[in-house]
Amino acid sequence: MDPITITFGIVGLIVFILTAVSILRNPNHGALGKFVWLLVAFFLSLLGSILWLIFGRGRVNR
Repeated sequence: MDPITITFGIVGLIVFILTAVSILRNPNHGALGKFVWLLVAFFLSLLGSILWLIFGRGRVNR
């Protein structure tokens, strides 16, 4: 395999794991909502992670 392909695969996996942790730790969604967001993040890959950051996180307390 090409080293660039492996690198993008590893980066994609890391982004998905970070997104999944963010989804699971978010208190704004119930179990069904978290499950749906995990499916979106998994099947849409990077686009799913971006959608989560824009629409899914909800209100962020500071």
